[in-house]
Amino acid sequence: MRRPRPLTLVIVAEVVGCVLLAALALAAVFTPAPSVPLVTLMPTPALSTVEGLTPSAIPSTAPTAESTQVAVAASDTPLPPAVETATPIVLPTPALSTPEHTPKDEGAPLLPTETPTQTSPVLIASDTPAEILPTVPSRTPRPPSATAAATAGGGEPRPDTPTPTQTPIPTATLTPTHTPTQTLTPTPTAPPVPAYISGITANAREIFLRGQSLGNRAHAFALVGDSNTDNPAFFAPFDFGSYNLGEHGYLQGTLNYFGGSFARDSVAAVGGFSTAKVLDPAFNDPARCSSSESPLACEYRLQRPSIALILLGTGDHQIWQGFRGRYRQVVEYTLAQGIIPVLITKADDLESLEDGAPAGYINGVIVQMSGDYRVPLLDLRQAVAPLPNRGLLPDGFHYNYPGDGQFANFADGYLDYGFNMRNLTGLQVLDVLRRQVMYDAP
Repeated sequence: MRRPRPLTLVIVAEVVGCVLLAALALAAVFTPAPSVPLVTLMPTPALSTVEGLTPSAIPSTAPTAESTQVAVAASDTPLPPAVETATPIVLPTPALSTPEHTPKDEGAPLLPTETPTQTSPVLIASDTPAEILPTVPSRTPRPPSATAAATAGGGEPRPDTPTPTQTPIPTATLTPTHTPTQTLTPTPTAPPVPAYISGITANAREIFLRGQSLGNRAHAFALVGDSNTDNPAFFAPFDFGSYNLGEHGYLQGTLNYFGGSFARDSVAAVGGFSTAKVLDPAFNDPARCSSSESPLACEYRLQRPSIALILLGTGDHQIWQGFRGRYRQVVEYTLAQGIIPVLITKADDLESLEDGAPAGYINGVIVQMSGDYRVPLLDLRQAVAPLPNRGLLPDGFHYNYPGDGQFANFADGYLDYGFNMRNLTGLQVLDVLRRQVMYDAP
């Protein structure tokens, strides 16, 4: 029969066992488990303390509630409260150096490579119910928005939150595009077509295009008339540079366009010419025309114009009865050559005053022909009607002019003279045709 052990030895043995169990439990708490990388389960800012960890993130080697209670019951000497020795649990920092968990982007949350299997959460012995720490959800990295950065700090971006830089997308309208004009100075705007110019129709455009196909020169015009055309006061000053456009500066472009035609000596514009003479080869210039050519045909052949300014009728005052037929021949021959005829009325009434024609007969025929053939009309009679004596000399059919010889001056006062008004209106009709009919000519 065995002898019973003394009670003292039993107590000592139990105490020693409890102390060993407590030591093992504390060693398990402070020794990191190499097989479970804790650092992969939580954001970088919370790695130094237990704050932010879920209960499942603590290693399973920590003492359970059952073992703790057994230790307390087996000992007469109560252990210090576990809450004071185990809280807070300081995690070892060296886990950051694990190569396989080195973050690619500084400040980005670390994602676990594998999810470790954990045991039940550790219950800390205490007089109060154990507090279960909140779970920190894992986040998918995404750039913070500018709005979130601003509102996180009460309207101010947080220092630790990077504010994304927004790169503006350039558009074609950010920088206005400027298209340079062909001239450095603005071109004066042409006023509306004067009331004394009419008949600028699509037919004039067709005539011009036909003439271009025949070889007519877009920059040339021809003069057909009598002594009121064959006069150094008419048109010649423009080619000699002796003119003043005044408020009609917009006409400069037309002067440049038709330069060289203004001072031309036309074989179809001769003092005393009538419709009969301009159609008769006997009155041509033998030095420049063939014996069978009329002055009209000879001038068109030499000049190859795109426009013809025709002022005839004064020399027909004694033969006014045949004027209509002869004038029609002039118009039709001009059209046949692809030349735009500009029909011009006259300022005088010689056929009525001296030779018994109805009042305004010749001018009436001219206006009618313009309508019949749909060709341009320059009603010079209307333009000079407000002038003193209609801009005529005392003889009643030649145009007057200023005493200083400025026949092409369009300043105030000078347009009271017949030749000045004739120069202005002739240039105006050329300008209208250039802008509205010949606009695409080279």
